[in-house]
Amino acid sequence: MKETWMMIGNPASASATTGDAWNNSVGMLREAGLEVEVCATLHAGHAIDLAKEGASKGCRKFIAAGGDGTVHEVMTGLLRYADETGTSMADFTLAVLPHGTGNDWIRSAGIPADPAEAAKCIIAGKTAKEDVVRMTFPQGVFCMANIGGIGVDAAICDHTNNLKKKGHKGGFLFTMVAPYSTLSRKRNPVEIELDGELVYKGKLFTATLGNGTYRGSGLIQTAQDTRWDDGQLDISIMPGVNHFKGLSLMMHCLKGDLAVQPEMITRRFKKMTVTPLSDNVDIVEVDGEIPGTLPLTMELTGEQINIIAG
Repeated sequence: MKETWMMIGNPASASATTGDAWNNSVGMLREAGLEVEVCATLHAGHAIDLAKEGASKGCRKFIAAGGDGTVHEVMTGLLRYADETGTSMADFTLAVLPHGTGNDWIRSAGIPADPAEAAKCIIAGKTAKEDVVRMTFPQGVFCMANIGGIGVDAAICDHTNNLKKKGHKGGFLFTMVAPYSTLSRKRNPVEIELDGELVYKGKLFTATLGNGTYRGSGLIQTAQDTRWDDGQLDISIMPGVNHFKGLSLMMHCLKGDLAVQPEMITRRFKKMTVTPLSDNVDIVEVDGEIPGTLPLTMELTGEQINIIAG
């Protein structure tokens, strides 16, 4: 008996606006002999519930059809199910069909941006491993599939998402709002502890949190040799520099060498806590979404999920 793939996503999102790309992907998979159950999301956060429900019914193979936010939600649903039941995340296999605006997760996995070519990767069945990251906020537990951020990184994401809600689309939105977000950033004080060691205390301009490597349609803010299967997480901390210095440093994202600038604090870790030191509490961005606010505990679970790779 063939195992069913549960495909979760929004057929009316981004590049799948007409639904044609979505239907073509499903057709390709079924023609190749794969059993595919299609589950369309109805609202933000719905993919979390659908993935968790699917796992509770015994499904172990999932397809996130969308952008990085959809990948984030599906993995979060699986993590919450695993936490509640004691199931190993290694029991699950995750594939991604890039039907979204932000598709940075697929870059690290070597998945083509064209949905038809991505479907061929699922059919081929080549797998790799990805470390599972648990992020605990006052608002709940979430999984970081790729990249997160505090400070300017989160502000850029928040402003970009607000434009998307108004009907604006395209990968250029991230770069378009970056200067405004950088120059208007209020630098709130925080305390950052990595693996039990206090590594930073003071005003924070921004901090990039990495499991994967890419964000903002291919920008690199963490160390370039970052891998999501090496049992380590990455952070690049920009202290509370002035706004123009901050903008100058952020331009290094275009070159991919931000993490090695002398002003930056770049470290690798397994567990991190970030504590706000004022009443102004920062939002946190995870995979292009804003799931919560500080304080934050971020840690490797010690498990890996199977992913379909290119």
